[in-house]
Amino acid sequence: MELLDMVTGFLDTGVSPVAHSPGMVVPHAGYIYSGRTAGLGFSHAPDSVKTVVVCAPSHRYPFNGAAVLQVDGVETPLGVCSVNREAADALAESTSAIVLHEHSFEVMVPFIQLRWPEAEVVPLITGIGVNCARLAEKVMDTAENAYFIASSDLSHFHPLETAEKLDRKAIDGFLTMNPALFERSLSEGAEACGRDPVLTLMHLGALKGCTRAMEISYSTSADAGAGTEEVVGYFAGMVTE
Repeated sequence: MELLDMVTGFLDTGVSPVAHSPGMVVPHAGYIYSGRTAGLGFSHAPDSVKTVVVCAPSHRYPFNGAAVLQVDGVETPLGVCSVNREAADALAESTSAIVLHEHSFEVMVPFIQLRWPEAEVVPLITGIGVNCARLAEKVMDTAENAYFIASSDLSHFHPLETAEKLDRKAIDGFLTMNPALFERSLSEGAEACGRDPVLTLMHLGALKGCTRAMEISYSTSADAGAGTEEVVGYFAGMVTE
């Protein structure tokens, strides 16, 4: 199966997992572009994960706040990944509960199925006007022991040199573990389509007592042979204790 072989290859990195991490940022573009970077992120994640909150930005439908997908499972060619309905329903009590088809969430599922075959997911989609600090508190209250994945690509459609400068600004902002500094990097031109998932991760890390973030991998679509005139940036990074 092509998908199985592809994702298995991305996860075959030989790195050692980081035991004490509540969450990470990984990219969500097509696998041929960002799969290697995503695979390095998932490979660094802890081994023992039972529930995964996937926080992903909406690209298709505009709405206010955050949404929890009202489904019992997510089917991929690798099978059905169960949704943790208890955590999802608890989180949905204070978010907009609507159904979306969102690739920034969907592309994460095969990685989860192979990395943690028994894990359940909580699909959390962000719209506009999200209070990320409050959303982090809700996640802490409803899924405290879950692993948190912030789905985000970085800059879009700039020449390679410009993209690398913008992406470095965003990455450095994330590595400060200071949400205000990450937001400042965005106000100064850096880009992240999953800005709210990333900010929610940073706030969640603070709630869990994390003081450090680490850069795992950075690449662009140019690395996948897509040219250097209009590239997209991809980053995997982790919040740690």
